[in-house]
Amino acid sequence: MKGKGEPIRLYCAYAGLELEDIRFQSVSEFQALRDGGKLAFGQVPLLEIDGKEQLVQSSSILTYLSKISGKYPEDPLVAARIDAALCAEADAFCGTTVATYSYRFGFSPDDETRAKIFQCISDEILPRHLKNIEKQIQDSPTGWIAGTTEPSVADFLWFCHFYSGIPEKTEYSDKVRSLEDYPTLKAFVEKMLTLEAVAKFYGK
Repeated sequence: MKGKGEPIRLYCAYAGLELEDIRFQSVSEFQALRDGGKLAFGQVPLLEIDGKEQLVQSSSILTYLSKISGKYPEDPLVAARIDAALCAEADAFCGTTVATYSYRFGFSPDDETRAKIFQCISDEILPRHLKNIEKQIQDSPTGWIAGTTEPSVADFLWFCHFYSGIPEKTEYSDKVRSLEDYPTLKAFVEKMLTLEAVAKFYGK
């Protein structure tokens, strides 16, 4: 699965950062790391830096990568807009995370209840958030979510949802998965795919 590591891998490719991409071959590999206390919050993605420092939480990792690549904006207002877009992504998919991994949150919904939850997410929750982010792109003078001159980490994070995360989530309605009501988001995906690094990454 691509998971939360995908925008990290993709951004490294775009920013020219050397990344050794290690994927779990089994759940037991992850559990060994978690139970051994090597994951600060008991979860991945995990970015290990020079075999010494370890970072977790995808938005924190993306911000760090943006800074070391020299692409993090010096203007604090622009930086705050990027942070806001990262936070908005967490809000938009919070319900999906809880419904998908309910056991992590102390819930055990039956199949019927789970189906109703995803129906609500498809009919009400996601459309609201997708319209909001679509408006951000429409109002942007550059076409990038935070109005930056080049794509920021926020663009890569949202792109991964539009390109694969939402279309591949079978629990969503067909209408949401197709993004048919969001032409700006579909155009945004095509714009991202024209970036040389992105095209090369997915051409592998």
